[in-house]
Amino acid sequence: MQPLLLDLRHYETVVAIVEFKTMTEAAAHLATTQSALSHRLAEAERRLDTKLFERGRNRRLSPTRDGLALHQSASRALADLARTETSLRAAPATQRTTLRVAVGSYDCYHWFPSFLERVHSTFDDIDLELVFVGDAPGPALAANDVDIVLAPGSPEGDLTLTPLFDDELVFVTSPIHRLASNESVEPADFADETYLTYNAQPTPGFEYDRFIRPSGVYPLIVRVVRQTSAISELVAAGAGVSVLSRWALEPIVAAGRLRAVRCGDGLTLPWHAATRRNDERAQRVVLELIEHLAD
Repeated sequence: MQPLLLDLRHYETVVAIVEFKTMTEAAAHLATTQSALSHRLAEAERRLDTKLFERGRNRRLSPTRDGLALHQSASRALADLARTETSLRAAPATQRTTLRVAVGSYDCYHWFPSFLERVHSTFDDIDLELVFVGDAPGPALAANDVDIVLAPGSPEGDLTLTPLFDDELVFVTSPIHRLASNESVEPADFADETYLTYNAQPTPGFEYDRFIRPSGVYPLIVRVVRQTSAISELVAAGAGVSVLSRWALEPIVAAGRLRAVRCGDGLTLPWHAATRRNDERAQRVVLELIEHLAD
């Protein structure tokens, strides 16, 4: 942003002179001397290299075109600042802390609006903000880019991992796919399919490591799509299949747009809340999150 040439006192001076017409009355309104106000106006005109007022009869000042333009902008800005000050002064004395929350690997936020409401009703000193961390919550927490990450599996790093709930990795297809009515699938069942995944490098403990690689049978085509919400839409449109978190897909499966099928005997997937060590504020929210997800 380009630095401003004028200070707040210059804008107050211009607004006061336009509203009160004379230097004497404007100075009285701003609780300063007429001489000081004259110096401010001269300094503003010097910095902008333009004349802001014309002197008329009875020492009345009329804004030039440039002065009127400056007055209109300054009036709006000062009014906004005054409203903000009033709002801040009227706010509760308790200082609110904003904690940044993310979901690792998955862009699923169906749980967040009701949880945000719960946090607001439970804590008078904490607010929440959603941020994005991708599939690397450890570095994001270490860099202070996020405070709480709902992470599938067990992310690595100097973290505090609090168990949230047990989930399942499921094979997902469109409702009209040939495998949609199966009770379960094996890797050989989708050997001729286009497989969509959000991670170009397989993560230990997930479907490739535990299900696909041990079978020795691989999908015909593997395509990397970074966003799981995009994968869901592509699968629903019949553009491929995938293996994803049942919990993350809950809304779209419940709406009938996707079919979730068990992988083999089932691929369990624990979710954890990852936080920095000794972050007591974040842990307070995590405890509330556990209760919320269990409701």
